[in-house]
Amino acid sequence: MTQCPICDEPVENNDVATQVFRRDGVVVTVTSIPAVSVCPHCGNAVLDWDVAQQVEDLVQPLFRWAESHTLPKPVVSITFPEPLAMAA
Repeated sequence: MTQCPICDEPVENNDVATQVFRRDGVVVTVTSIPAVSVCPHCGNAVLDWDVAQQVEDLVQPLFRWAESHTLPKPVVSITFPEPLAMAA
């Protein structure tokens, strides 16, 4: 079984993760992100590089929007309805 690089506890493979992004008062929470592994002890998640980039591409426009508009800073929650199949 694979060990967590943060706390050295066993990790769960092919799980889902939650990531919270914060910038200048904007909060974006993304849940059900397909993860290579997640540590049930400390919560550390390992994402496939392509998945991580896609999540980043999803979140960044929200931060740019908040920089150019005068409405209050949003708190956004994004949930993927089901995990994507991970490529072997």
